[in-house]
Amino acid sequence: MPRLSLARPRFSGLQRQFLLLIVAIYLVTGAVALTLFGWGIRGVTRELGEEFAAQYALRQKDRLLAPLQRELALSRHLADSPLLKRWARNEEDPDLKAAALTELEHYRRHFADHSYFFIVGSSGRYYHNNAADEYRGHELRYTLDPAKPEDQWYFATLDKVADFDLNVDYDAPLDVTKVWINTVVKDGVERLGLGGTGLELDSFIKAVLSEDRPGVSTLLLDRAGSIKAHHDQTYIDLNTVAKNDDQRRTFYRLLASPQEQAALREQLDLVSAGQRPVAVLPLTVENQPYLAAIAYLPAIKWFVVTLIDTAHVYSVWRFMPFAGLLAISLLALALAVTVLLRRLVLNPLARLRQSTQAVAAGDYGQLATVDERNEIGDLTGDFNAMTLTIRRYTGHLETLVDDRTRQLQQAHQELADTHRQVVDSIQYAQLLQQAMLPTTETLRRAFADCFVIWQPRDRVGGDFYYCRTDRHGCLLALVDCTGHGVPGAFMTMAVNAALNHIAGTISIAAPVRVLQALHQEMQAILHQRDLGEGFENGLDAAVCYWAWTQPQLQFAGARIDLCYQDAATPATVIRGNRVSLGYRHTHPDWTVFHLESVDRTPDRIFYLTTDGLLDQSGGPKGYGFGRRQFQEVLQRCNGQSLPEQQAALEQALAAWRNDQPQRDDITVIGFRPGAGS
Repeated sequence: MPRLSLARPRFSGLQRQFLLLIVAIYLVTGAVALTLFGWGIRGVTRELGEEFAAQYALRQKDRLLAPLQRELALSRHLADSPLLKRWARNEEDPDLKAAALTELEHYRRHFADHSYFFIVGSSGRYYHNNAADEYRGHELRYTLDPAKPEDQWYFATLDKVADFDLNVDYDAPLDVTKVWINTVVKDGVERLGLGGTGLELDSFIKAVLSEDRPGVSTLLLDRAGSIKAHHDQTYIDLNTVAKNDDQRRTFYRLLASPQEQAALREQLDLVSAGQRPVAVLPLTVENQPYLAAIAYLPAIKWFVVTLIDTAHVYSVWRFMPFAGLLAISLLALALAVTVLLRRLVLNPLARLRQSTQAVAAGDYGQLATVDERNEIGDLTGDFNAMTLTIRRYTGHLETLVDDRTRQLQQAHQELADTHRQVVDSIQYAQLLQQAMLPTTETLRRAFADCFVIWQPRDRVGGDFYYCRTDRHGCLLALVDCTGHGVPGAFMTMAVNAALNHIAGTISIAAPVRVLQALHQEMQAILHQRDLGEGFENGLDAAVCYWAWTQPQLQFAGARIDLCYQDAATPATVIRGNRVSLGYRHTHPDWTVFHLESVDRTPDRIFYLTTDGLLDQSGGPKGYGFGRRQFQEVLQRCNGQSLPEQQAALEQALAAWRNDQPQRDDITVIGFRPGAGS
């Protein structure tokens, strides 16, 4: 095999273009990667900060809620004490007073602060004992005066608070600052006083905020935004309950803008309403940006607010070594790709190019050299094989094309002949099925007026109607056979033969006997008892009979109903029996069909329909046409002639179908029974 001389890639060709391209890609990719890296890190740090803030706020909520709930529960139990309520009504009774103070002492030992207070509303007397049991025997500490500003907290609580309130306040007579749990003592709607306990503010703040670390701070707010706990006690709003809104030290005043204040109020409303367990939003507090996480304490109606300084907790600069490593990795990758490209791609491609030029000039002996077992080596080997194949098959390529063309033309002709034979057979079957249907003369003799909608899904179908008259009356049958298309049409031929045999052997004046006989005939014709379970065929049917001289119409149905309506009245439905005919499991001995008789007044119109109309999908949601809509169409065109009713029904069906395909054969018969001739 001839070998080509070693070829080197030109620097002005693909190699130069690739080097320039890879430098440009490196610069653009590096800039984009670093930008995306910085943007992603900022997003990650923000998400981490939000998640940390939310989890931290929920943890603080759980830590705070349990002890406060216990103290609140004890305070409520104290306020509900029947003994204390009786004492509040009769404070001067020495026995009641002794018993009440004994019970208050019991509560003192169980409160976490080991202190209590109780105020008798009728006298304003303030009873108290502390953790040191300092006031045993002289629990009455002082009497509240509505004229004193320091006592306004009590009167404001009775006036504004429905059940309880947590109030941070300094009690001057006791010389203590506490978080007071003020619980209203009520008997029905009457307010008898106030009772509860307190938690020392320093201990309370230390317990609540002990887990805070640099960059993280926790504070407590009430519903109005007043600060109840803060690392700096100067921010705490004391005696909130006795202040007007403009006198309170609220968290809103620390925010940078009215927009942030409105956003905070909105989040407080959402969290307190239970629409979310925790809310996270950015806030600027005293000109410092924070992520604020808010959780609600429903038991005490306060909020836990955690402020996170993300720049302090999650510094973006910690990730900069990774950015440098990314830049170095991209540069090393570009250099490695350049070296490998020349060795593995450019040099073999240069040799392959020389070989392709020789083949293009008609020299099929110039084959490329295969040096490497890789994709380019495989490509070179495939190129050599292709060159040899072209050399072998160039001479007789036109012969192969002519042979394949003749084969395709022959196959196309055979397919066209087969299709034409099938279409001709179905068209002839359509003529045969139409010939089985009642003639115009038969319908004219049977009915005073009628319309028939007969729409097979294919050219032929499994729906079939039958009409037979004699000198006594008329038999009308509507049949829906298993299947549609050609199999359904074969079934209708069998049913037509069976009905002709039944009409010639038994009286057509007995619809029930006609259905039973049709069931037995179809089981015999289809050999249902002899064939296997896989061959299961049958039909649904409705049979009507009316005598020329009788005023009633008799009806029996097998899964097909009879519907009728008079002028200006809604349609009435007579249900057929819920059993089909001809099937293997439908036994003639126990199948009993009910005979129904209906007066046939001059303006009464009867209707029969197969389930093809009722099950036709369409409308905005693809549901079936349905019995209700069928009856509504009949009601709308009540009083119109039967041809007009037929047009209205066809129009409603077409509008319902829109572009949906027809699912089944459709047959509808509307008729007014005739009197014979």
